[in-house]
Amino acid sequence: MAPTRVIAEPMDAILNALMAIGLLVILVLIIYLIDRVNTMEKETRLALSSIHPQQAAPTVSLPFLGLSSKKLWDAMTGRPDRDMDPLAIFDLQGPYQIVLSKHVEALYKEGFKDSQRGMTGEPKNTKQITSSAGSVESWIPPAQANAVYQCGVQAAQTPESNWGPIREALDDAGRFLFGKAQLDTSSPLSEWLMPSGADLAVKALDSA
Repeated sequence: MAPTRVIAEPMDAILNALMAIGLLVILVLIIYLIDRVNTMEKETRLALSSIHPQQAAPTVSLPFLGLSSKKLWDAMTGRPDRDMDPLAIFDLQGPYQIVLSKHVEALYKEGFKDSQRGMTGEPKNTKQITSSAGSVESWIPPAQANAVYQCGVQAAQTPESNWGPIREALDDAGRFLFGKAQLDTSSPLSEWLMPSGADLAVKALDSA
C-alpha cells in the first residue's frame, strides 16, 4: 500500500499544476479577447466618424458683437477690450448712431411727459433699444442722461419763445455724447427733438 500512496501524490500535484496552467491560459485568453473587442470598437467609431463627419455648429452672429450697456459705450468711445477688432467696431458706428439717437430721444420724451404729469425725478441712464441691428441695452453717462431728461422737463414747463437756453443745453449734451462716440454731430439734437412752430408747419406741408 505504501508505494501506491507515493505514486498518487505526484499525480495529484501534476493534475493541480495542469489545472492551474489551464486556468491561467483561459484568463490570458479572456483578457486578450476583451482588449481585442475594445480595439475593434475604437476602429469602428473612427471609421464611422470619417464616413459621417460631424458638421460644425453654425456661427451665431450676435448684435453689436455681443456688447451691451457700458461695455458697448466703452467700445464705441475708444476703450474696447484688447482682443476686439478695431474694424469691427468701426462697422458698428452706423447702427450705434441709431441706438444712441433713440436713447436720447426716449430720455427727452420721458422728461417732457413726466413734467406734464407733475412727476419728475432722476432718470435711469440705461435703456433697452430695438433697432434693425437687434435689441441691445444702451448706456450713457448719468450726467448726460439727466441733462437730456431735464431738457424735456423744462421744455414742458416753458413757452416755446423761451426755449433758447434749453435748446443750447440739449445740443451741448448731444455734442458730448455723439462726439465721444466719434459719430456725426452736424445735426443738433434740438433740431429734431425741439422743432419750432414754423418748422412743424413746414414738415406738415412736406408730408401733405
